[in-house]
Amino acid sequence: MMPRRRRQGFTLIELLVVISIIGVLVGLLLPAIQSARAAARRVQCQNNLKNIALALNGYQIRKGSYPAAGMFYENPAATDAASSVLPQALGTGSTGIVPAVAQRAGRSWVVEILQDLDQADLANNWTNDLPYGAQTSADVSTTPNALIAKTAISILRCPDDTNFTPNEGNLSYVANGGFARFADNPLSWQAYQTDGIPGGTGAVMNWGDPVLAKGMNQKMGVMFLNSIYNNNIGTVPPGMNGRSPAWGGVKTTSASIVDGSGSTILLGESTLVGYSSGVPYSASVESNWAAPWPNFSMFIGSDDICAGSTDCTASFPMAGYTNAGDQEAWRLANQIGTFENLGYGQTLSIKGTFPFVTSGHANGSNYAFCDGSVRFINNTLDGTVYAKIITPAGSKLPIPFKQQPVSQDAFIQ
Repeated sequence: MMPRRRRQGFTLIELLVVISIIGVLVGLLLPAIQSARAAARRVQCQNNLKNIALALNGYQIRKGSYPAAGMFYENPAATDAASSVLPQALGTGSTGIVPAVAQRAGRSWVVEILQDLDQADLANNWTNDLPYGAQTSADVSTTPNALIAKTAISILRCPDDTNFTPNEGNLSYVANGGFARFADNPLSWQAYQTDGIPGGTGAVMNWGDPVLAKGMNQKMGVMFLNSIYNNNIGTVPPGMNGRSPAWGGVKTTSASIVDGSGSTILLGESTLVGYSSGVPYSASVESNWAAPWPNFSMFIGSDDICAGSTDCTASFPMAGYTNAGDQEAWRLANQIGTFENLGYGQTLSIKGTFPFVTSGHANGSNYAFCDGSVRFINNTLDGTVYAKIITPAGSKLPIPFKQQPVSQDAFIQ
């Protein structure tokens, strides 16, 4: 009797079992891999913010204050904040900004720190006396601003910001502008419920008188819209070339951050700024990291803290207020249903339609604080806490607006 031959290889059933086991393992591993990749992107985004915050603090040490969120060339005929170029730069309603204002759009905060971001070549070729969109340069040896501003700088874009155009001047980070896009003459922002469809209450940031408005808004933000006179654009008042009018030079020094630099936001995220070929809120001209337009250079807390009133003072104090606590109105800084709450902009795609924080991360955004620290904060953060970490001097606001101290446990995760 011949010996029985040993079977070689796998049976079909064994092969199917092995394949199914591999499939199960791959299914288990894929979510972990995707989660690890998402975490890596978030860390890269945080590293970007960290370095940009360090650059801004380096500028602040060197110059004595943080730069303007956006710098514009002042209207020579302006006699007060209302007649300034800055309210024109805010735009009105769905019509946006008049294109003629584009010639007065100087530069954003990013331009001021190019040297600190290791972009000496771009900084040295930038012409401060010309708008960011200037196609020619006064000096033939330098590159036109428009060409410089189209340069892609990797540190300025978060890897999770997918609303960008390759090889253009993209931007994912915006400065803390407080609760008004122009401190001296604040105008409301009516939120967009969906792309191209305004929603929200349209509250007006009106503190009753200009002196109160300036003092309030300067304590409620870190970087603001500024303006300077420029003799390249109109005849400026004698001795004012290169200088700011009284309403166009609001700045923040380190001493102004009395609530603590570790409890005050310097930068937030936005997927609705940076490069666009032109939208109403960039005066229908190209935007990029050099654009000073308020909806492209800064973020604000919801102006619904005014509770829909045309006078903010009518919203404070609210019913039941006592000096021992915070005004209930501050919670509206981040309130679902206003379309101005954190992260709502993830449902939008048109650039310039959401001057509030939003990101490509799930559930929240990264923020850089004035001490250089970077933290991820959930979109569901209590509005009162959010209002406190926006304002650098909430403890110095007059009663009944004064904010009580904020617990860092409330926003540090």
